Amino acid sequence: MKIYAFFALLVSLINLQENGQHFDKQAFYKIMSSGNLIQVDGQLISIKTVSLPDREAYEGALLMKKAGLIENKLTKLSLFKNGKLELENIIFKNSENCEFRLLRLIIQENAPKVLGYNKQIDEDCLLIKKAFRGSTVILQNIILDYCKKSQKLILAGS
Repeated sequence: MKIYAFFALLVSLINLQENGQHFDKQAFYKIMSSGNLIQVDGQLISIKTVSLPDREAYEGALLMKKAGLIENKLTKLSLFKNGKLELENIIFKNSENCEFRLLRLIIQENAPKVLGYNKQIDEDCLLIKKAFRGSTVILQNIILDYCKKSQKLILAGS
């Protein structure tokens, strides 16, 4: 298993170099929906190596996702808090950004209720619905895909 993990991480780093340090949003969201710790770690490394505006949003969401995949409770809580801080800071600076609200919604809907990270679900759903038509086609497809899994985000026609 450890050999597999090593090779999977190595392949993701090689792919990153071959892609000219390109950020692939669709791949990012696929990893966010997976339960694969190795892929999450690989994506975290990738994000740190690309020139990406507002990197904190993606990194924060991945840290919170990673927190849900590990066993150590202290590390789990620390990762979640650090990720939450990064994501909330970028949302504070860009409160109308549909994608950042989607990231927060994804985490809020899947985080354990005991964490209390579920207070902005309705607010985020409303903003996402309002901004949907003005979003890029790629983001629209990501949102429509997430609607299939979401308990709260429902768009007409999804």
